[in-house]
Amino acid sequence: MKLYQFLDQPKVRKHLTIIFTGFLLGFLIYLFLVYTEDRNTLALVLSGFIGVVVAYLATVFSKWLNKLISWKAHTGLRLLTGTFSVTIIAFLIWLLGIYGLTFLTHKSDNFWEDYWEHLLKLVILLFSISLIYNIIYFAIYSYYQYVKGQLQSVQLERKQTALQLEALKSQLSPHFLFNSINTVSSLLFKDVTKAALFIRKLAYSYQYTLNNYENQLVTVEEELTFVNSYVFLVKTRFGNHLSFDAELPEDVLTTKIPPLTLQILVENAVKHNQMSESQKLNIKIATEKDQISISNNKTIVPNRVESFKIGLNNITSRYRLLVNKKIEIINDDQFIVRLPYIR
Repeated sequence: MKLYQFLDQPKVRKHLTIIFTGFLLGFLIYLFLVYTEDRNTLALVLSGFIGVVVAYLATVFSKWLNKLISWKAHTGLRLLTGTFSVTIIAFLIWLLGIYGLTFLTHKSDNFWEDYWEHLLKLVILLFSISLIYNIIYFAIYSYYQYVKGQLQSVQLERKQTALQLEALKSQLSPHFLFNSINTVSSLLFKDVTKAALFIRKLAYSYQYTLNNYENQLVTVEEELTFVNSYVFLVKTRFGNHLSFDAELPEDVLTTKIPPLTLQILVENAVKHNQMSESQKLNIKIATEKDQISISNNKTIVPNRVESFKIGLNNITSRYRLLVNKKIEIINDDQFIVRLPYIR
């Protein structure tokens, strides 16, 4: 790997920035403290290394403090805590370095009396630097959190669109279209009026699907109108072997749910249950507290039909992404799915 490629790596740039900034601050702090005295090269280099150590400790401590105190919830407390904490940490490291240097060079018999003015200036200087550091840190942290939030928002939107597209593909399945065409073909020779109505309902179903697959939410009333059209198509095929009942109060009809949600659940009931004169399928949509309940009795499972729970997983994922709510699934004597509606 070439040198410039190595230096261009984010982690390398981060460490180089910390080292350079820490060494420069240590160098400048030393010059500030001893600007009227003879300067010692060893002390100057030592100050630079102490600055690097302090810079790394401040970085690590700030990350830990972010978990303990939220910038967003307690901005003032986080700023003050960070400022005083970094000041104390930096002062203790500097104090240790200065004491160690004087001890090695035997230049002071009474450390506190000789250096108390330097230490006082050091505390004031470190506090000022710590305050500036935390303000800059807050600005950078806020920017990255904003960017992260925007990125997550885009990712969630893309995932939501992908889930909507999966629901669309399910509705536009060739198998459903093939059955619908066969139904129309047979109706044309029996009941032209009903055939025309069937075609209009089929067209409305596809129009609704195509118009709403990009929408995150639709009203329950819109979704129910679509489901009624879909049920009409299914009833045309199966006659009175299918019973469908939807009773929802007016205030629930104005609430919202993800599009194609009810249709997928009704379609699953039709797909996974045989219908005959002795085995009728009863589907009911009602309300239970703050939920919409879609229930059906269980008949014989048709041959060659496997349940991969794709439709349920799709609905579950969309609810989690949109409103962070769970759907309730009960598989007992009846199959029941309860959906939270969104106001």
